[in-house]
Amino acid sequence: MDIKHIQFTCRMYWANMKGLLTVVAEGIILLASIASLFVLVYQFGFQQTSETIHTLYQGQIYILLAFFIGITLRYIVRFSEIIQEKLLYLDISIYFLLFAVLSAKVFFRDIIRQSLPYLDFLSHPLFVYIMILVLSVIHLSRQTFTLMQTRIKPSLLFLLSFIIVILVGAGLLMLPNATTRPIHFVDALFTATTSVCVTGLTTVDVATTFTHIGQIIIMILIQIGGIGVMTFTSFFALSFMGHSSFTSKMVLKDMLNEERISGLFRVLMNILFVTFFIEGVGAYFIYMDIRGTLPGSTLHDDLFFAIFHAISAFCNAGISTLSGNMCDPLVAHNYNLHIWISLLIVFGGLGFPIVFNYLKLLRHFIVNTFMVATRLQKRYIHTPRIINIHTYIVVISTLILIGGGMFFYYLFEMNNTLAGLPLKGKLADALLGAVTPRTAGFAVADMGALRPVTLMLTLILMVIGAAPMSTGGGLKVTTVFVAFLTAFNVAREKEKVEVRKREISPSTIRRAFATIVLYFLFASLAVWILSYTEEGTPVFTLTFEVVSALSTVGSSLNFTPHLTMAGKLVIIAAMLIGRIGVLTFLVSFIKEYKKRDYTYPQENILM
Repeated sequence: MDIKHIQFTCRMYWANMKGLLTVVAEGIILLASIASLFVLVYQFGFQQTSETIHTLYQGQIYILLAFFIGITLRYIVRFSEIIQEKLLYLDISIYFLLFAVLSAKVFFRDIIRQSLPYLDFLSHPLFVYIMILVLSVIHLSRQTFTLMQTRIKPSLLFLLSFIIVILVGAGLLMLPNATTRPIHFVDALFTATTSVCVTGLTTVDVATTFTHIGQIIIMILIQIGGIGVMTFTSFFALSFMGHSSFTSKMVLKDMLNEERISGLFRVLMNILFVTFFIEGVGAYFIYMDIRGTLPGSTLHDDLFFAIFHAISAFCNAGISTLSGNMCDPLVAHNYNLHIWISLLIVFGGLGFPIVFNYLKLLRHFIVNTFMVATRLQKRYIHTPRIINIHTYIVVISTLILIGGGMFFYYLFEMNNTLAGLPLKGKLADALLGAVTPRTAGFAVADMGALRPVTLMLTLILMVIGAAPMSTGGGLKVTTVFVAFLTAFNVAREKEKVEVRKREISPSTIRRAFATIVLYFLFASLAVWILSYTEEGTPVFTLTFEVVSALSTVGSSLNFTPHLTMAGKLVIIAAMLIGRIGVLTFLVSFIKEYKKRDYTYPQENILM
């Protein structure tokens, strides 16, 4: 037997062994991640005794050891892939931090306790639980991302991701420590759906039904649902995976509506950064306005209130920790708060592409100004069409809807719900009243007290909705804009639909009209079913409820708590369909048509 044959045999043996060790490592990490979630749920969801505390402590150690063994094996057998990770240094830092925690709790516990007392924080229960949570989120995201390499349709995968998070959220909201009293599973499912789908309709009072832990769960569900489940998992997966398949990149490209697969990680980074930055700024201003104004609240309570409402507003959820929402007596006359909430809703409803487009324009202006000021270039170099057609349509439509909605809301309610308020209060409430129907759902006044003409205005704004790729819902302003422009062109007998010397593609026009047809079809079907399950309720009330759910708004004529069990399930389905999009929902279950190279003779039909 020659040396080459021996080398070949060793390579084959190592390749087989490497594959087996990879499966073992990933299996250990997966089991540790799942066990981590169970331990965390039991720790914070149930009342603890001395026995359960001891059992959980032992469980922590076993889980940390499993993570350490699995990650170490993964480093050994997949080192060449791991060094290609985008956040390699962070991954290594977490690994060494895991070793430090195990050293403080197991390996060198006595030495650290006696000689290095300042490292005691490594064995603190809260620090350990945060460590376990971070590890489980990272590695479960990697496992989830591998689903994108399967042949599951992106639209169906998008739908399933929301369903899974909703079911998990409903289970968490059923935990004893999450509620002040036992609630029905359907109510927990309804609350989880309205949080993940960033709607705002609730069958129970969030302020009195859920504990602080329950409200934290709702806040996390809102954040996940607002940005998108797959956005979070894809970010963590791409951060801690050496490479990803072409299939998974194509799926992610479709979900993010990007034109190219290059730079997807940077897009995810930008989305998360912009989200947390705007929410952080909003939380700061909210905190500065409400600190010390809520009776019996502590610094911790005020901070939580600010963070919760900043996330709820930017994600267009409209859920509040106050029983009366924004018309609660505690904040009804805090007009600065109403303005900050309105601005957060607008930023969330514009969509990430708009923000990125204006950031690109700002960078272009700053770079040119700097180059001219430092005389590195002689004059300002103009780059045409930095602001694209999509941004132009969204911004113009948004300004018209906000301005027009605010004007008419003020006009209709000046002698009703706005009567007796100072001018600042009237303007602030009119602004929030015009902004919130565009998928936010914060209540600036008792909806039952509004005039019928104002309710009709609200209904129209709910149908139109926000912008694509935003945290809002509805038909979307671009859809309505394209449909109106096409109808106007038909009246003029003009074939091409043009905006600012650019032609709107026929496929975009078809999608716009398909979305409108499907939206009203789903809405009509839901109203028809509710007219049977909620017999005796006015049709306008049912229509308002369905449109609010399908557009993920959250406004209600005080009817949601009175829904029957079947009615709640109908609204749950409407909220889910509205969040993922009526067209995307239909595409999820229909086989894609394969284009064929032939055409039939055309024939006109009467319209």
